[in-house]
Amino acid sequence: MDENDIAGLLLFNQINTRYAVDATNMQVWCSHYETRCVFILLEGPVVLFDYANHPYLAEGIPTVDEYRTIPTFNFFGSGNRTNEFVNVFAAQIADLIKNHGGGSKRIAIDNLSQLGCEAHRGKGLKLVEGESITETARAIKSKEELVLMKASMDVCQASVHSMHEKLEPGITENALWAKIHETNIRLGGEWIETRLL
Repeated sequence: MDENDIAGLLLFNQINTRYAVDATNMQVWCSHYETRCVFILLEGPVVLFDYANHPYLAEGIPTVDEYRTIPTFNFFGSGNRTNEFVNVFAAQIADLIKNHGGGSKRIAIDNLSQLGCEAHRGKGLKLVEGESITETARAIKSKEELVLMKASMDVCQASVHSMHEKLEPGITENALWAKIHETNIRLGGEWIETRLL
């Protein structure tokens, strides 16, 4: 963030929020709607905005300094109050930048609707592309990450192995997928990104 001269990083991509703070609640659902995000200030708190007021979901996450409820501003959640709610959210981000941005109004965003971007610009913030920042950060692996990646691969391999064990003439693709999902979930996996049998 410092190298890119930004005061804050607003993350809606659930892969980025997981990487940044290890928050895992409803990742797939939240990737469809702008209902969960993390705002990381270069010189300030890390704020997790979540779709409902359930702060216990962030308990024990040492990388989260503050939990807030996001004013849901997608049409599915807010209907004809979308503009009202997106401006409430943008005002919160602007206030965080005012208090912790060191005079800078530059924030990077990984993925946000046009409505959301316009609301933030309307609060005087300067938006820059943030996906390149997160991709570059994720390319650097700590030894702890390598351990976790190995654990993830082990779960994947065990899940595929369980599918092989279930494979027999006449079995449906859905029955095989049910086995891989069952093993994945039982061993702590979170989701399966695609179905390529």
